[in-house]
Amino acid sequence: MNERRDSQRVPVTIDAVLNYQAQVMICTVRDISLNGAFIVGMPEGLPYFNAPVELGLTLTSGGETKQHRIPAKIRRITDSGAGLSFGDVGMDAYFSLVNLVYNA
Repeated sequence: MNERRDSQRVPVTIDAVLNYQAQVMICTVRDISLNGAFIVGMPEGLPYFNAPVELGLTLTSGGETKQHRIPAKIRRITDSGAGLSFGDVGMDAYFSLVNLVYNA
């Protein structure tokens, strides 16, 4: 299979929330990179391919724990979840992701 990722993806287990329009779906991030993530535990109401969503998760960086809301799009849908690509990640969230990906 041809991998199109351009950043390292690391396995994690992070509880998260996927916001889509007025829906809030509890999920778990299974792996994450600076550009996206794969989430599992999705209910049947999974948004369509390319749907704009927001991933809410708590990350620790520099000894500080912060909640982040990261805009994303659904890029892949499987029986167990969905692959997301991140949109415009804010600076705080970006540094938290760098810390998570490169110090995992």
